Amino acid sequence: MIDRVLANRNRIIFAGVLLGGLALRLINLGSRKIWYDEAFAVLYAEKSFGVILYGTVTPVQGAAADVHPLLYYFFLHVWMDLFGQSPFVVRLPSVFFGLGTIVLAFLITQELFDRRTSLLAALIAAVAPFHVNYSQEARMYSLLCFLSLLSAFFFVRCWRRGGWGNWPGFIVAATLSLYIHNLAFLNLLALDLFALIARKWRLLKSLILAHIVVALLFAPWLGVIFSQFGKVQQAYWVPRPGLAELINTVMAFTFNLPTWPPLLPMILFLSLSILALALYRVFRTHLRQETHREAVWLLLLMAFAPVVVVFLISQFRSVYIIRGLLPAALAYYLLLARVASDLKLPRWGWAAIASILAVPVAFSLGYHYQYAQFPRSPFDQAVAYLRENYRPGDAIVHDNKLTFFPCYYYDRELPQTFVADPPGSGSDTLALPTQEALGLFAQEIEAATAGYDRVWLVIFDQAVAEYQAAGYPDHPHLTWLKAHYRPSDVVHFNDLSLYLFQLLAEKPHG
Repeated sequence: MIDRVLANRNRIIFAGVLLGGLALRLINLGSRKIWYDEAFAVLYAEKSFGVILYGTVTPVQGAAADVHPLLYYFFLHVWMDLFGQSPFVVRLPSVFFGLGTIVLAFLITQELFDRRTSLLAALIAAVAPFHVNYSQEARMYSLLCFLSLLSAFFFVRCWRRGGWGNWPGFIVAATLSLYIHNLAFLNLLALDLFALIARKWRLLKSLILAHIVVALLFAPWLGVIFSQFGKVQQAYWVPRPGLAELINTVMAFTFNLPTWPPLLPMILFLSLSILALALYRVFRTHLRQETHREAVWLLLLMAFAPVVVVFLISQFRSVYIIRGLLPAALAYYLLLARVASDLKLPRWGWAAIASILAVPVAFSLGYHYQYAQFPRSPFDQAVAYLRENYRPGDAIVHDNKLTFFPCYYYDRELPQTFVADPPGSGSDTLALPTQEALGLFAQEIEAATAGYDRVWLVIFDQAVAEYQAAGYPDHPHLTWLKAHYRPSDVVHFNDLSLYLFQLLAEKPHG
């Protein structure tokens, strides 16, 4: 009778956690500003499968035109055909995958430990601002996290229960994760390291066979990966990581970045403190306990091996992207749940910890929901202003693709174009085949403004500030326009500016 009451109570708690996680992921889902990556995903995914394939794999200077596998774009294509392209609709699948990840966090920790740990793991995953962030974005990261944890779930069942019944699930989930993101192999590598370090020779033998099947299923894309990594090296903004990037990773995992600036010292302190205390408890206590030692080792490797491996790889070829480590962050949450569940604290102690952590979590989530600065400036408001003040024959020129794509998403009918990125620069990521697939082409500033009496320049304040900080008197596009046109007006939408220029010979209206 007592067991039944406890089981019912746990079900109610878990249902409450899921509902809370759903609520956090639905807040402001349709109102948050679409930014470049999301706009690109929507505009790309609306094309036919063949066009998307051409825009991705066509070689440019020996490297693939784009850096991501295609499964997410294919999925989004089908989803948009069924339900439309509004911000709420295109982000909704990430919400569902985020909820699925919470369920998997519960199931994995229940399989490894106990119900108490599994409820804590689900709760941490449900409220973690980093996971909430990417559960609200029309990109592949929420699906990557779901598939990576699904692979880990089937792996754990294969390890703990034996037999071949769960290996097909592992193979399917692992293969799909590789078709979602090129960093998915890091999460599979962590499972391999566990089987090797724990000397699970029978498990390792089965895992090798499973990998052979995965490799065969992934073979059609295997040759493209290396050319996609070449694209990253050719023209991408990813810097070589150092200590600062590792610290940013810890803060992002724990509370998300960017965050409210006044909160940054607290987040830095708490993030590093939680990490230090968790590792102390793990190595001081948990790895000395015979019962769950191997399970803790598994979570350690899942949480930290991907970070270490991609950090080391990036010293030679930088591919260190924190959001690509989202599955490792989820494993970190599971490890924290295990550490927390083993603490012997009175209720007031738990209340104190919850109160301390609730403040940065709440502020981080609030900052995330309302964030409307670079690169998520209020493009919808800017486009509405342009539409209202546009005259036939005006040129609307975007400094680069980062402002153009979101504005184009919000208004396809408004004539707009964008200036090409400096060739070979860290921002020169939109290859010509990808532009051809999209039907959207960059121009030089001279060609974009030729023959127009009035020119609107859309530009981030940050872009201007970066050139000024580098010693330039102004941004090159502003300098060129001021030499050929007369500045007439400027309107700001947070850190997004609309400059209006008129020909020098033309007198101002009104």
